[in-house]
Parts: sequence; C-alpha cells; structure tokens
Amino acid sequence: MMRQALKKVEDKQIDHFKLRGKDHTRIEGLSDGVFAIAIALLLISSDIPETFDELMYFMYDFVPFGATITLLMLLWYEHYTFFIRYGLKDANTVTINTILLFLILFYVYPLKFLFKTLFTLFSALFTRDREKFERLFSETILPEDTATLMIIYGLGAASIFVTFVLLYTYALRRKDSLQLSKFEIFQTRSSIYSNIIMASIPIGSALIAATGIGGSSNFTISGIFYWLYAIAMPLYYALYYSRKRKKEFPETLRSKEN
Repeated sequence: MMRQALKKVEDKQIDHFKLRGKDHTRIEGLSDGVFAIAIALLLISSDIPETFDELMYFMYDFVPFGATITLLMLLWYEHYTFFIRYGLKDANTVTINTILLFLILFYVYPLKFLFKTLFTLFSALFTRDREKFERLFSETILPEDTATLMIIYGLGAASIFVTFVLLYTYALRRKDSLQLSKFEIFQTRSSIYSNIIMASIPIGSALIAATGIGGSSNFTISGIFYWLYAIAMPLYYALYYSRKRKKEFPETLRSKEN
C-alpha cells in the first residue's frame, strides 16, 4: 500500500514537523480503500472500447480522467499528510474523516462529468468547432442545467475542503496533548488558511452560477473562476506563509537550505 510504503521511508520529522502517525491505523486503511474505490468507479464509468471509433472516444476522455485522478491524489496526499503529522484516531477525527470519505465517493461522478463538460466546452471554443459546441448543449447538458451543475460541484468541492479545515482545526485544539511546537502550530494554522482559500473559490463559482452573472456565458464564467487557484494559492504562500515563516522561524529555512 502506498501510504505504508511512504511511512517506511519517512524520517522522524519532515520540515521540522514531528511525525506522530507513523503507525498505520484502521482509519487510514479504510480511507485508502475508499480512495481506491473512487478511482475504480472512474474506470468502471468508461466502457471498454470495441471499435476504433469507440477507442478514439475513449482517448478523448484522457484529459478529464487525468484531471479527476490528479485531484483525487492531491486530496489523498493531503489526507496522508494530516494523519502522519498528528496521528489522531479518536471519535471526533473518525466522524470528520467519515464525512470526508462520503463526500469524495458521492462527488466522484459529478467531478468527472464536470471536467469532461468543461474540457469539451473550452476545446470547442479554442478550435471554434460550432458543431461540437451545439452537440454539447443539446446532447450532454442543456443550457438551463449548467448553473445547477456548477452549484452542485461548487458546494461539493467546498465541503471537501471544509472537512480538511475541520480536521486541522481539531488538531490545533489538541495542540497541548499533541505537544505541538510553535512552528508546528504555525504550520497547522497555515493548513487551515490554505484550505479555507481552496474552499472559497468553488463557493464563489457556485454563487456566480446561482446569480446568473454573465447571462448566456454564465457557465463559462463560473468555470473560468476556478483558474483563480493559480493566482490565489501562490499569492497566499508568497504574501503570508513565506514572509511569516522567514520572519518568525528563520532557523527552519536555514536548516532546510543546508
């Protein structure tokens, strides 16, 4: 299992954060199984091609499928990072983790559908393929349903990141029992802030879809809104995280460089 393999090569601490979850727990075992099921569901949702035309159609799913798998693995790694850092396995952690796993399983199909729809939309716009554009909004999804799709996905994605906020907030509340250092408390707070940012963008997209901003271009605008991740996250790390770490914990940067 990937999580167990990673733990075998981890040091006692990573980037000045003590690893309290070196032992593999049943919570993590169940979570790994759920992530594996989510990936399997993505594969099952695609029919095995039996003709060349079906094969080309299957290849067309490569980008949406890759984007979905990438996002799932990023969520998995965030999950892995939390548990190896804090090693929590009490009832509150299990409850929040269960909510997270439910959301991941429930939204795996809407996630792939959204990525596939957006990929088709932007490829049709960039290639100026009017036929593909019209087929998208007549066979795949009706124009009046696009706002609902963005609202469903936006609320789902935001909920997933909010559960990570809850996990890190709970770990911060347990800072005394976990004996978190000042730097570890800073890192925990930073994880809370970054996940709040990650949750705010899909909420913003859902609000755009719900209010109908842009009229007929509402679906495109609410989809493009997710590109803010490429701006918001680098700005957060540059303007807050890096500056605060350099100012208050310069020794962690010097030892890291060495």
